[in-house]
This record gives sequence, structure tokens and C-alpha cells, in this order.
Amino acid sequence: MHYIRNFTIVLILLLVSCGETPKESISETKLPIEGFWERKGTVQFVNGTPVDTLLYGIDEEGMKNIKVYSEGSVFWINNYADENNPWPGGMGGYGKYEISKDTLTEYMSNGSGTFGAQMRYLKDSLNTNSVKFPFAYYLTENTYIQLGGAVPDSEDNIAYGEYYERLPELRKSKLDGVWKRAYEISFVNGVAIDTTSVPSDAILDVKVFKDGYFLVQVDQTNLIKDPTKREYGGGGAFGQFDYKNGNMSEFFEFNGGQWPPFESQPRDPLTAHYASVSFYDDDMYLQITKDTLDRPNSLAGRGVVYRRVQ
Repeated sequence: MHYIRNFTIVLILLLVSCGETPKESISETKLPIEGFWERKGTVQFVNGTPVDTLLYGIDEEGMKNIKVYSEGSVFWINNYADENNPWPGGMGGYGKYEISKDTLTEYMSNGSGTFGAQMRYLKDSLNTNSVKFPFAYYLTENTYIQLGGAVPDSEDNIAYGEYYERLPELRKSKLDGVWKRAYEISFVNGVAIDTTSVPSDAILDVKVFKDGYFLVQVDQTNLIKDPTKREYGGGGAFGQFDYKNGNMSEFFEFNGGQWPPFESQPRDPLTAHYASVSFYDDDMYLQITKDTLDRPNSLAGRGVVYRRVQ
């Protein structure tokens, strides 16, 4: 209860400070919202006024939800799995975004788990490449609330806003940016034996590195046609990463889609993916998986070429 009261006080101060700042000054640049954000709560609005706060959501106890805005792209992932679906993990999405005056608009195109399936259905039904999600928003340096996406109560004019806090910046890296998988290369004893292109109209594998964190989304709905198959759910993951002297470590904290669900503490070496990294240039790199833990079903020797998303 103390947390909720404190959160309410912080929220009121946040909204007052936002009211004192002209929305145009917030929206002139995309830079303030860029970064990783973690959802901390839900705000209830009645007639446009915040009246109540919930610790997280309405009924999603224990849910984790991470979003990132970077270089015109938006990613999100959560650990909330639907037991009625064939894929065991949570869900996530990928798309583009823009800010104009008082509206944050996300143009979502792909995803994993339930959201990936929804995007596939909506794109096919509407004959479009992306689905538009406009949000009203309140933004400060380290917090933001987005309103929209939920249907307000027609009588009481009730709406709900998602409350996020910025994750602290850990470090900068040459890997920082948004990347898309272009090729796979198989290596045996350090020798490349096979190269396979990865057309984005079959599998879309996109990932973002920023401020010491990473988030990946893999959409396979255009490759696996049967939505009852586990592989249809694609996959996603969030965690921290290190990159130094050509070596990368990705420490997975939770997964989504068809990837086995788990939760771990940050920087757990038992959940890490280790790879060597070499850059062709600033906009393309090769990572080759290493297995330093001698784990079963290792992908050691798998090479993936990523190209920067412009």
C-alpha cells in the first residue's frame, strides 16, 4: 500500500509538470523518448483526470513488459503467456513510430506469440503492411504514460494509461542500433561451409541494442502457415548485453513466443548467448555462436549476418 500511495504522489507531480510544459516542446524531437522503458503500473483516467493507480495492471499480476524506442523503430515484449495458444512464452511486437505534437503513433508490422499472430491476421485482412496505433502521451525525461489502445467506458468516460519508467543507461557500444538478419552461415572448425539468405518476406528477425540492453523479435508467420503450430509463434527475448574486443554476451532475462519461457536475474551466465562479432563495416556485422558452457542442443558454429535498419 505504501508503494501505491507513493506512486500516486509521483504520478500527480508528473502530470502537473507535464501540464506546465507545452506539448509542442516535447514533440519537436524524437530524442527524449528513445531508450528502454519498463512498465511499472496502470493509471485510470475519468473524464481525462487521473483518479486511481494500480501496482501493475488490472489482472496481470507478475507481468513484465519492456519497450524500446530507437532510431524510428519500436519494440516491446512481455512475459504474459496465454495457455490456450500452442506457443508457451509471452508476446511482443516490432514496428515504426513517429511523434507529432500530442500524439505518439506506432505502426506495428510484426511480432511474436499472440501479437505476431494478430498482426498477421490484421495485415492480411486489411491488405496493409502495418497497423496504426495512436496514443496520447505524457513524457518527462525518465517517465511516460501512454493512453489509447483500450476502449473507454462510454458512460463514465474511463480510460487506462500505461505507466513506464526509463531503464538506467548502462553503457554505450558499437553494436547500438536496430539490426535485421540478412544471412545465415554455418561454420565447421572455423570454416564457412554454407550460406543461406533470409528473405524478410519469410522470416523477419530484428533486434535492437541500446544502453547495455537488447530486445529481439522473430516473426515466422509468413513461413509457417498453420497458426496451430508452435513454430508459428516466432520468438522474442529481452536482457542485458556486453560487447568488447569482438566478443558479445547476451544475458537473457525472459523469452516470448515459441521460445521456452523462463525468468532469470539480470546477467545470469547460465542464460547467456556467447558469440564472436566481426564488422564488415558500420552497417553490417557477423556473429558466430560460441558454446563455452558445453550445453545440449548448442548452436555453436551458427553464423548470422545482421544489416543495420536505416
